[in-house]
Amino acid sequence: MNNFMKKYIVTFCLMFLCSLSFANFSVTPTVINVSGVPGSSYENAYVVTSKFETPMTFTVTLSNGNCFSENEGVDVNDWLKIEKTEFTLNPGETIKVPYEVTINEKMKGSLCGRVKFSVDQSSTVNLSISVPIYVIVEGTENINFEIESLDFAKNPADGKLYYRMIVKNTGNIHIRHSGKIHIYDSKKTKEIKSIDIEETVPTFCESSKQFVGEMCDLDDGTYVAVFTIEDLGKQATKEVKFEVEKDRAGIVKSFWEKLKAKWKEFIKNFHS
Repeated sequence: MNNFMKKYIVTFCLMFLCSLSFANFSVTPTVINVSGVPGSSYENAYVVTSKFETPMTFTVTLSNGNCFSENEGVDVNDWLKIEKTEFTLNPGETIKVPYEVTINEKMKGSLCGRVKFSVDQSSTVNLSISVPIYVIVEGTENINFEIESLDFAKNPADGKLYYRMIVKNTGNIHIRHSGKIHIYDSKKTKEIKSIDIEETVPTFCESSKQFVGEMCDLDDGTYVAVFTIEDLGKQATKEVKFEVEKDRAGIVKSFWEKLKAKWKEFIKNFHS
């Protein structure tokens, strides 16, 4: 089984497992974004609904997520307070769980915490839903990111062309980029196709993340692709020239990235 097919199967399995974990209770919202200046606070509430057939006791716990390194020593319990950490719900019952975020003077850039709602079914399994909460400290932001590298490959299973983009975030807040791919002829005189890059998961501060997406179908030949991503008023662009040779086992050679020389390493690390 090839690597691309393995990826699809794993993704399907994860989606199936997630649907099971949400089958017996739900929590909304599923993600929280808070932005404010030091000294400010924000209050709201989670909504938890039980779909169990019997009364169940829920517990709420907090944990630290990815934070800007200068926030070392700042714990999630310092800025996030949950009013109810244990409660019992009857079948079909809904409850609001208030929370408060307080941004203090020690906080900089971005911070992340996770709020986990758990129910112990004793004889069966412990089910939990973890909800991320992101905080940006206004006035301390450093927004800086780039497209670190681009690779291309054709999946022999479906014959489609894919890109792998590594986004490097050297700023102090997380980003959620979107953007465009413009594909031109070899001399960049005619645009062949444009593809949207949809917003997905965040790239945390001081880290890099891999993004894989489908390109359009292209005939044999040489092309220029211009990738542009943007978020929070900033842009990053990378241009790459590549050649499509469908008669050579689906390998797309990237002149600039020297993909041919690194192909074995790319396949090895593609899903690491």
